[in-house]
Amino acid sequence: MKPALLISAAVVVVLAAGGGWMLRQRAAAPAQAPAPAGSAAASPATAQAAIEFAAGDVITLAPVTVARTVPLTGTLRPVDQTVVKTKVAGELREVLVREGTAVRRGQVVARLDATEYEVRVREREANLRSAASQVDQARRTLENTRQLHDKGFVSQSALDQSQSGWEIAVGNRDAASAQLALARKALADTVMSASIDGVVSERFAQAGEKLPIDGRVMAVVDLSRMEIDAPVPAAEIGAVRVGQTVELRIEGVARSQLGRIVRIAPSTQAGTRSVPVYIALDNRDPSVRAGLFAQGTLSVETRTGVIAVPQTAIRDAGARTFVYAIVDGRLVEREVRLGLRDETSGTARIEVLDGLAAGERIVAANLGALRAGAPVRIAPAPGQGGPGDASAPPGSVSAAPAAATASR
Repeated sequence: MKPALLISAAVVVVLAAGGGWMLRQRAAAPAQAPAPAGSAAASPATAQAAIEFAAGDVITLAPVTVARTVPLTGTLRPVDQTVVKTKVAGELREVLVREGTAVRRGQVVARLDATEYEVRVREREANLRSAASQVDQARRTLENTRQLHDKGFVSQSALDQSQSGWEIAVGNRDAASAQLALARKALADTVMSASIDGVVSERFAQAGEKLPIDGRVMAVVDLSRMEIDAPVPAAEIGAVRVGQTVELRIEGVARSQLGRIVRIAPSTQAGTRSVPVYIALDNRDPSVRAGLFAQGTLSVETRTGVIAVPQTAIRDAGARTFVYAIVDGRLVEREVRLGLRDETSGTARIEVLDGLAAGERIVAANLGALRAGAPVRIAPAPGQGGPGDASAPPGSVSAAPAAATASR
């Protein structure tokens, strides 16, 4: 190549390199320019997006009453129930009541065919009249023999024989009277009546059936006094006492019922190691029926004026137990020491022995892991206008995305 061409190429390379350096310097110049007067560099805290909570996710703590309770479950059964049975054998002639009919004590509910028993009564009455006539005859014979004996016309043996004949006649009369009483009782037993006030729960026989002695006709239950047999864990039985009240929720019944512990079993049940307790319920609600399933809570310890938080607010992180509190518009972790667990309100609450005070605000909902130190904004409740927490900067995000970001 010629020397002139080599020199020209070198000059082109040098100019291109210089032009590239100048372009880089111009591009970097705005980034290195001084900030305008009165402005400050953005701090990491203000650059962090706020966590927005719904109004229902945050609660303000106040002193409450908590109670330690024991759950109880069982099936309702009547304290008084009976089965109307036949006392004599016979054909069931009529049944006067059906299932669901209310009956009173002594009310006639069924009858057997009494023809055979009526005939037997008439027979026993005839036997009694005959025996009574024999007694009269034996008495007159004894009187005549005694008079003759006194005059010396008959021997002592004849008098003793007359005395014995009279005593035998009296015995026969008494036996006939007893047999008549049994016959009359059998006749009366053909009519069956209710032995308690209650409601007919079941019929076992229909008219026309031939029933033996002790044949079942119907069942009657008294729904005014109910009872529940509920097992209690052996670890909790020490706090249970006769007379304690139990709030009961019965399936199919809108209102809760109040029961009372009336008996405690003396030993545990084999296999379950639980102790049965018996809860009495004075029933005034017509919708409560025998056989319904009931759940109850027995309060064994109560504390008033304490701080309690929902179970959903508590977080566990290894050996630490804490809740998220809102302090000066920021989210902080507060370690807590817990006490009684209360489930009387339907939502589990746990007593806080240490770590929180009345008036503090905490996050009650379980929103997952959150960023401690992040600014907080509380959205207004539905139907309310206005901004949320003024301490939070603009550009805040909802709690759920924030939790997802923190977990990542």
